Amino acid sequence: KLQFLYLIVHPLRPPRRAGAAIMLCRRLLRPAAGGVRRLSAPHPLHPRPSPALGAQVRRVTRREVAEFKEQLEKPDHVTVSKRKAKKMYLLDDADLEPLEIVDQPNPYGPRAQDKIELYWLADVVKIARVKHTEEKLVTNFLAYEKPESRRTESQRKIFGMIGVDRWYTNPSSKTVEGQASILQGLRSNLVIFGGKLIASKVTGSIALFADAMHSLADVSNYLYRYYSINRSLKNPDQNHPYGYAPLRHVCADRSFVGLMMVGGGVPIMAGLYELSELYHMGSMMPAPVDPTLSMLSVGILMLSAVMEYIAMRTAKGELDQIAKAGKKPDIMTAATHLEAKAGVYGIGIGMAGVIATAVTGTPLIEICAATLMGGIVSGVALKLLGTSSSKLLGATLPVERVTKVIEKLQADDVVVEVYDVKTQVLGTDTVRFKAELHYNAEAITKRRRKIHRLPSEEGTQLFKEMRGVPNETEAEDWLMKNDAQFLIAFSQETSRLRAMVREELKEYSTVHVDLNIW
Repeated sequence: KLQFLYLIVHPLRPPRRAGAAIMLCRRLLRPAAGGVRRLSAPHPLHPRPSPALGAQVRRVTRREVAEFKEQLEKPDHVTVSKRKAKKMYLLDDADLEPLEIVDQPNPYGPRAQDKIELYWLADVVKIARVKHTEEKLVTNFLAYEKPESRRTESQRKIFGMIGVDRWYTNPSSKTVEGQASILQGLRSNLVIFGGKLIASKVTGSIALFADAMHSLADVSNYLYRYYSINRSLKNPDQNHPYGYAPLRHVCADRSFVGLMMVGGGVPIMAGLYELSELYHMGSMMPAPVDPTLSMLSVGILMLSAVMEYIAMRTAKGELDQIAKAGKKPDIMTAATHLEAKAGVYGIGIGMAGVIATAVTGTPLIEICAATLMGGIVSGVALKLLGTSSSKLLGATLPVERVTKVIEKLQADDVVVEVYDVKTQVLGTDTVRFKAELHYNAEAITKRRRKIHRLPSEEGTQLFKEMRGVPNETEAEDWLMKNDAQFLIAFSQETSRLRAMVREELKEYSTVHVDLNIW
């Protein structure tokens, strides 16, 4: 009975108040069961720990300790950072000061002059063995390799996980292109929007209403774009390691949809509605029109055209500055310029419709003019949507620019061939460049050994150095050290090539370069 009760209660895992009953069942079952196999299965939500897993973890730890001890006895020809030398080998700045420093390109910095100080592991171990006992070093190694410590060290290597002032803490997009034209367009439309909307109600002019809807779309879009430009200047972080520069294209794409719906769709629908009303009422024939209201409509439209023209000229000035810098037009500035230009032309059509209606007394002319104004705005919005969609997909650099970079790389001694080049423009001043490089190992060795011709004095000195190796162990050690030095030289050459690419694309403030080994 007790076994049956236990089998029923155990898988259910009752709350704490029933825990005493469970423990009583277990105690009563233990002497009675003897060596009999336990019938109850572990609960699926609370599996028992696996002894094999614990043994595997212990084996891994023993293996790592054995490898660490082996490194203490015969260290590899590798370099370690100052941070690792201090934390794993318990050294300080005074201990590291007399050691040879190996300058490596800083992996967190895009500039060629950024260096990180490394030390040969053999030199670090030699100082550590003098300063500390092997037991102390092993004990510190176990603390350093604890899961939580290892996790912290791994997370330090992830972009944005620590607040160190590195290159990527700079703003992802330093450009403020588009701000001046957006602010001018916002001022222009705010000044006249209320007047156009009220006048359209007073005069009943559908052309004024169409222009007011265009201004409403512009005001809302300019506010949204100005906010998004400021957000695009945010620093890169863990969630967005390449920055917020593409936000300009995302915002522009959304604003173009609003422009098409409000600035174009609403006037077109209003014009179609007015046409249907005229058709059903039979009012297609000319009728007298109040000249005062018509003059008021024309005056407000003229003022609106002047304000749009000012915004258009401001945007054109920004576009000219971008062109002088050798860059592609910014989507924000280009959109402001095109929208203001469409506004000027649309207002001209609206004024012609209002005047024609006042002269002929035919409201059909103004209705058609208002519908055409909405059509122009919708056409501009569709064109801008196509441009922003291309930007969102990640437009490539111009073929001429990419070709020039490829030719510069292939002209370098250490590069045999360049393959699979891909570029992507992010925002207005950020670009990615990726390529597969076939390296010339002999050229890298000549640059490392400073061998400019064969035979040479450097080659003779190298030959003497090789002949001075007394035995196989020393020969193997010499080979390992030589390969380690070659790896460092290879890293330095890759950093130099990255700097070369960034120099060729210097019109962009941030250039991410990925050069892979083919």
